[in-house]
Amino acid sequence: MDEVIKQAPENMKYEEIEIIYNKNEKNVLNTLIELWDVQEKSIKNITESQCKWEGIRELCDDYDKEMNKFFDKAKNNNVNTNTANTTDTANTTDV
Repeated sequence: MDEVIKQAPENMKYEEIEIIYNKNEKNVLNTLIELWDVQEKSIKNITESQCKWEGIRELCDDYDKEMNKFFDKAKNNNVNTNTANTTDTANTTDV
């Protein structure tokens, strides 16, 4: 039973595992197969169009992140350039 508990899905309760273990006549392999089949049934089926839209969303998110990095870098360079120009003109003296 310890081996079954170690390899069972994390969200399964001890009582559920024990019931399935006893139902399979304490056969570890059959119990694990059934435990993981139970877990598989609860997985949400995703359609092909949902997968495509998730891919599109991920691509757009990546694009947005890259554009933000680009604009932040450009903004920082512009600010640094302006402060450098201001400092240079402030230090010059009229002769």
